[in-house]
Amino acid sequence: MGEVYPSSIHPDSSTARAPAELSSKRLSKAVVGVTLGNMVEWFDFALYSSMAGIIGRTFFHDDDPTAQLMAIYATFAAGFLIRPLGSLVFGPIGDKCGRRTALSLSITLMAVATFAIALIPSYASIGVFAPLLLVLMRLLQGLSTGGEYGGSCTFIAEHSPDKRRSFFTSWLEFGNISGFLLGGAVVSLFTLGLGEQAMQEWGWRVPFAIGGLLGLIALYLRLGLEETPVFKEIQEQEKQQKTTAPKQGLFKMLVSEWPQVLQCMGLVTVFNVTYYIILGYIPGYLENVLGYSNAFAMGLGMTATLFMLVLIPVSGLLADRLGRNRMIISGCLLLIVMAFPCFMLLRTGNVAFLLAALLILTLAQLFFEGAMPATMTSLFRARVRYSALALSYNVAVSLFGGTAPLINTWLISATGNPMIPAWYLIAGAVVGLISILFVKDSTGKPLPT
Repeated sequence: MGEVYPSSIHPDSSTARAPAELSSKRLSKAVVGVTLGNMVEWFDFALYSSMAGIIGRTFFHDDDPTAQLMAIYATFAAGFLIRPLGSLVFGPIGDKCGRRTALSLSITLMAVATFAIALIPSYASIGVFAPLLLVLMRLLQGLSTGGEYGGSCTFIAEHSPDKRRSFFTSWLEFGNISGFLLGGAVVSLFTLGLGEQAMQEWGWRVPFAIGGLLGLIALYLRLGLEETPVFKEIQEQEKQQKTTAPKQGLFKMLVSEWPQVLQCMGLVTVFNVTYYIILGYIPGYLENVLGYSNAFAMGLGMTATLFMLVLIPVSGLLADRLGRNRMIISGCLLLIVMAFPCFMLLRTGNVAFLLAALLILTLAQLFFEGAMPATMTSLFRARVRYSALALSYNVAVSLFGGTAPLINTWLISATGNPMIPAWYLIAGAVVGLISILFVKDSTGKPLPT
């Protein structure tokens, strides 16, 4: 990717310096307002994960518990599968009408859909309409999510100083994991406070209502944000030229940005495969494949999650100082070298070895947490950044990230080989390593125009 900057947005121009001149309060508002929306997404993820059984019994026919669980997981997966469509809806809005406009619309849709789930009557009340309404709300949530992450990365990156872009965009990842932990904590508190029966009857609805209210708070914060300096510059150029930028359809965008799209998809693959395997799949793997207790597996997973949460901002700082490409390459190499030994340690039954293995894998993920958001954002030109990043990210997540636990479960069942997740991590790391070798390091440099 070349580094040719038009004079209107040259690194030495006042426009390029604008992010660095933002007050700390203004930049903090941008980070908080955008990150809270991502927290709502992962808050919702935690609600589904923690209350899958309750949701299944509420919205689906109660003859077969296994069928209920499969139905709710399929409903959950539907939200992933529709995400690329969401990127096609919100991406063009973000590139043509403004980043803030698209993010405000996406969080509005997320808040309404999440709150509506709390109001859907049960299967016992309205029959088949109950699961149909649930699927519809999940599809709306998926559409919203398709515009959230790519837009959030774009918004914060375009507001951030060039020298600290990795640090500020890393707070998106902090928000994601915080939302996941908060969702799990809310469910646990309500279950302990209300009891199992009340939780089944009506208590499960309250966390979804809370999620909807959090979305409305995020919307309020976003409406108070200023548009990014980069998009303001695009608008100013169009105003001076007394014309609008030529419309660029999906096909033309893919043709003009196809190397960057492929690079981004490769990076997203290792980023999300690692995330979903380490934090999402390994706790269940310890319980269902290796025979550890549920409490032990969940406790170990929570330890790894908290370890990652605390160190995400540190990872962002290191990415700005050491170089984003160097961080990503280090993470890929650590996975390639240590994935197999770590999964061998998971099978020893020694608690110290188990914890060490999980923390090593989490450390590999940390190399990505601080560097990936800014790296992916820096791949694309300003006029197509929102669309290209959203599409690349969501297609890769739908194909390789969100499906990782399901694919690994199926492969272990088909082959009887409990080391499948290690090979899956290695494969993802190889894809990421090849991708990053084609990306020119943009640490500390202005975004391409």
